[in-house]
Amino acid sequence: MSEVEQPSDTWSTVLWDDEVTLQPYVVHVLMHRFGLTRERALELMELAQRDGRAVVAHGAREEQEMHVAGLHGDGLLATLERAAS
Repeated sequence: MSEVEQPSDTWSTVLWDDEVTLQPYVVHVLMHRFGLTRERALELMELAQRDGRAVVAHGAREEQEMHVAGLHGDGLLATLERAAS
């Protein structure tokens, strides 16, 4: 039986460490795409570097799909996943 997506389901945009993209560029993208402070963007970039991934946004699936596509357009690795409940 397949799971039916509920309108209230929360999805996450996950940024992956690619070990190629320069750190200042990742911080720049996070600041401009998500409106983050330099400090928060740096924390998320370091988390992705340390753990291999970092959740950078949560919300409705359509919004997160747009974030993932935007990060891909910026040359970063990102995926969409259902947020843990």
